[in-house]
Amino acid sequence: MSYRIIVDLSHKEKAEFPEFSLGEDIYEIDFIDKNEGPIEFEKLEDCDVLFIGNIRHTKDKKKDKFTPDELKAIKRFVGEGGALFLTSGAGGDNDTPMKKGSIRVLYKITGVKRFWNGIIYESTKKFMVKKHNLLFNDLYTHPITKGITELILPNSTFFSITEGDVDDLILTSDKAEFEYNIDGEVNQIGPVPVCVASEFYNGRCVTLGSSDFLLEDQDFGLDAGDNLKFFKNIMKWLTFEI
Repeated sequence: MSYRIIVDLSHKEKAEFPEFSLGEDIYEIDFIDKNEGPIEFEKLEDCDVLFIGNIRHTKDKKKDKFTPDELKAIKRFVGEGGALFLTSGAGGDNDTPMKKGSIRVLYKITGVKRFWNGIIYESTKKFMVKKHNLLFNDLYTHPITKGITELILPNSTFFSITEGDVDDLILTSDKAEFEYNIDGEVNQIGPVPVCVASEFYNGRCVTLGSSDFLLEDQDFGLDAGDNLKFFKNIMKWLTFEI
């Protein structure tokens, strides 16, 4: 059985989907290019996974924001059995409110109501080389984390999540700190979620605070630790293989 992944580029996403890493013929990659928006259900209905990678919202009122019709299309797609893989990064949603079409509008699918505008730093034993390369070796039990003993997530933000049915898969340590982009202040935040999994009717969603872990990088990208296995586990879970 083959699976179709559609990558949205119509909202000025900064992250690329690492199709090179799958190494299998069972995945077919398609794109919604930057001039091909908006996202419509007709573009999604024959696909299995929608990938949205690190939208960095700007002050532009429309080009990188979601319209009500796009939200309806994505909700229908996931609700009818599709999947959403959403990655963020340092800067999160740039404090763009939901009413302006921020990525927060997907909260009923993702379980995430805010992507914090800044970057996480970890204590000495919890990072690799630099404090923004977060090191995790204690993950919650879930099919996605099975077999994962070391995970490195560079340049990550954290989430405020809803009280609904959403699973925290990865939390920062008690000593984690956060630098908020607005004022540059660094404050301790303690354990906060950087990866969550959720189900929306018949579909599934994974939301991750780091996009740079998907890079082809031996030290901090897909070649680091168990990052590649983690990525493959995500894809298998989203397509109901595990």
